[in-house]
Formats: sequence, structure tokens, C-alpha cells
Amino acid sequence: MTQQADTRRVARNTLILYFRMLFQMAVFLYTSRVLMHVLGVENYGLYDVVGGIVVVLMFLNNSMTTCTQRFITVALGRGDADYLNRVYSAATVIHALLGIGVVVVGGALGTWYIHTFLVCPPEKVMQVYMVFGCSLLSGMLLIMSMPCNATIIAHENMGAYAAITIVDVLLKLGVTLSLYLFPADHILAVYALLMLAEAAVVRAIYWLYCRLRYRNLRFRLMRDGALYREMLAFTGWSTFGNLSLVANTQGINLMLNFFFGPLVNAARGVAFQIQTAVTAFIASFQTAINPQITKTYAQGEVGQMNRLVLTSSRLSFMLMLLMAVPLALDTDFVLQLWLPVVPAHAATFVRLLLCVSLIDCVANPMMIGAAATGRVRRYYVSIGLTLLLTLPVGYFMLHATREPALIFVVLLATTLAAQVIRIWLCRGLFGFSARLFVRRVLSRIIIVGTLSVGLPAAVLHYVTPEGLWVHLLFCALTVGWTGLTAFVFGLQSGERQFVLRRLHLMR
Repeated sequence: MTQQADTRRVARNTLILYFRMLFQMAVFLYTSRVLMHVLGVENYGLYDVVGGIVVVLMFLNNSMTTCTQRFITVALGRGDADYLNRVYSAATVIHALLGIGVVVVGGALGTWYIHTFLVCPPEKVMQVYMVFGCSLLSGMLLIMSMPCNATIIAHENMGAYAAITIVDVLLKLGVTLSLYLFPADHILAVYALLMLAEAAVVRAIYWLYCRLRYRNLRFRLMRDGALYREMLAFTGWSTFGNLSLVANTQGINLMLNFFFGPLVNAARGVAFQIQTAVTAFIASFQTAINPQITKTYAQGEVGQMNRLVLTSSRLSFMLMLLMAVPLALDTDFVLQLWLPVVPAHAATFVRLLLCVSLIDCVANPMMIGAAATGRVRRYYVSIGLTLLLTLPVGYFMLHATREPALIFVVLLATTLAAQVIRIWLCRGLFGFSARLFVRRVLSRIIIVGTLSVGLPAAVLHYVTPEGLWVHLLFCALTVGWTGLTAFVFGLQSGERQFVLRRLHLMR
């Protein structure tokens, strides 16, 4: 496969995933607004924190999913059909055991946490337990379907992936709208049951598609101790990295509940949903290019792999700025337009999490490059320990100040420190050049970021937008200005010519 063909495939897959992302984001934002209205702020916060307990318990699944995607993609890069089948079979067994383990162990630990620590009105305790049980079962279904998801992405079949995602979004929308039909007293439990049914339907669709599309890929129970050990070793070390993700997301959520109660959890939930929506904008591009990073390493093309990592980091930052700058500068207006009731602290949380996401989008391609090598022990331990500092330092800050936003400041600091360490580690793993990163990525994103924020912020300093259309015009002009600065200062000359040629063809 030529480099030009690979580039065309990445561009095509990126376009498919962008259409999927735009649809998903529009429905997601509407669904969140309706859900906040139907459940109420307190129920919304309770669902967010209780569902977060399951996410905490599923950190091993995140590690195993990274492992599965890496091994399947490497098998495809080598063109080894037998190895691919063995990897798929081993991953299916491990995920099945992991799903059962999460239900058994997680059920006990989660019940203990809810009974001992959760801040919750007494009349809603039974509904909280119902939410937790349904979330556990949904998590088990998600874990068991991960080999199918990884197979679709590794084959770069993004059309099917986008279609199933759209079905998932529409079903969630249907579940949310149907809540108007049920009594308010038990709405939290009803929502949890409906979401469990929706998860079962979507996981069945993933399994059926893989069964029909990849007929040569079949599960068989086998005794390949070497492969199991290799995959579990990879998973074990990547667990450190995924523990840090728990600290960055649900660990903070549990801590906020402990200090401030469900109303602050609602603010964090709103900020997290905006972060998720913006990150999806970048995930579309990175999902399309990540398999190419792994495959080029598997084929021995390390130089091309490094170029892909640098390009993905730089372009991911530029794409995220298009969303992050208008959201950060006009957060209050966006939240008031989106939500019927805006929780306190939500705007501050949104701005801080957007800054974290800008660093993460630059870091993700390096993580994919490190995983492709298979030598991940030092990488995951170092990054994981750095990011895990968020919890103890954050706890100290919350206990000393009672200011909830400070824990996100701590998160931003540990994320930045982890990125510096990540660059140093990748030098030894796949010859990543810190000098090229500074010249081709860091210098450009600093220039583009400064210019993108500077002019709109100066306008806001002297002019206060009033009225819906003025705010919308400001957001549109901010996106246009950010895109212009990214085009002039963020893209390389060949990339600018590529964009101009495509615009010329569209005329």
C-alpha cells in the first residue's frame, strides 16, 4: 500500500467520522439539555457520580482495550491472518473474564462506597442502587464487546463504525425523550433501566456486524499461554496509565461529592459533557490516523511513523482550538443557551477542562506510538504515577480551601508535567525527536494559540456582546479567526497547498 493511498484513506475516514461527530454532538447537546430538565439538577448529579463509580471500577477494561487495539492492528500490519485470529480469540476470553470480574468485585466495592460515603437524600437511596446495578451490567456488556470495536477500527472500516455510533446516539435520544412518559418519583431508576436496554441493543449490533463482515475472523477457545502472557503483561503496565485517567475523571468526581455534594457534581457533569463533545471533534481525526501509526511501526517504517505522530499532534491541536476558543471565551452564554438551569462553578470547570484537553490531544498520538512498540512498562508507570498525583494534591487543596475549581487547576498542572515526561520517554521508545517536536509542533501551536485567543479576548475586553445574534456572530468570527491563524501559522506549506487545491475543486 503506497503512502498516497494511505493518505487518501485517512482523509476519507476522517471525513466520515467528522459527519458522524457533528451529528453526534448536535444530538448529544440536545439530549443533555432535555435530561437535565427531566431529571432535575440533583438527580442529574447523582446519576453522574454513581455512574462514575462504575467507570472507576472499569479502569482495567481501558487497559485491555488499548492492548486489544494494539495487537489487532499489529497483526493487520504484518498481514498474518492466523496471528490475527489468535489475538481476537485471546482478547475475547480475557474481556469476558474481565466483564464478569467487574460485576462481582465492583458490585461489592460499589455497594460499600454508596452505603458509606455517598451524599444522597434518604428517599433516593433505592433508586441510586438501581442506577448502580444497571450501570454495572452496562459496563459488563461494553467490556465484552470491545474486541469487536477494536476489530472495526483496526480494519479502518470507519463507515460502519460511524453508522453504529449514530444508531447508538439516536437510541439514547429516544430513551431520554421517553422519560416524559414516566412518573417523576422513580425517574432515576427508569432511566437506568432504559439505558441498560439500549446498551444491550448496541452491543448486539457490534457483534452481529463483526460476525457478518469479517467471516474469516472466528473465535476459538485455545491454549496459547505465550500470547495470553504477552497481552496480559501489556495490560498490566498500561493499567497505570488508565488509573491516571480515573484520577483525572471519576476520582475527581467522587472527591467533589465528598466535599460539596451532588450539586457540584452536576456542574462537573456539565463541564465533562462539553469536554467529551469537544474531544469527539478531535477523536474523529485521531481514530482515522491511529491505525496508520501502529501499522507503519509494525512494517518497520519508523521514520514515517514519527512523521505521523508529529502531524497528528499538531493538527489535533489546531482542530481543537476551533471549538475550544469560542467556548472558553463565551462560556456563560453557551451554558445559558444550552441548559435550562446552569449549575454554579460550571463555567470555570469548562474552561479548565478545555485547557486539559488541548494538552491531551497533543499527547494522544505519542501514546499510540509508545503502545505500538509494545515496550510500555516504563512509559505507563512514569506517566501514570505523574497523573495520579492529581488525587492527593487535589484532596489537600480542597480540604484547605474548599474551592472546587482548584482540583482542576491541579489536574492541568499534572497533565502538563506528564507531557514533558512523555516526550522524553518516547525518545527512547521509537526515536522521537524533542527538537523536531519543538520546531514543528510546539512553536506553531504557541503562535496559533496566542493569536487565536488574543484578538477575540481583546474585543471582549472593550465590547460586551448582548443578544443572541451578537453572541452567535462573535462565536462565528472567533472560529473564522482561529481557522485563519491555524491555516497561516499552523499548517506546513504542503498542507496549505493541499487545502487550497481541495477548496478549488469544490468551486
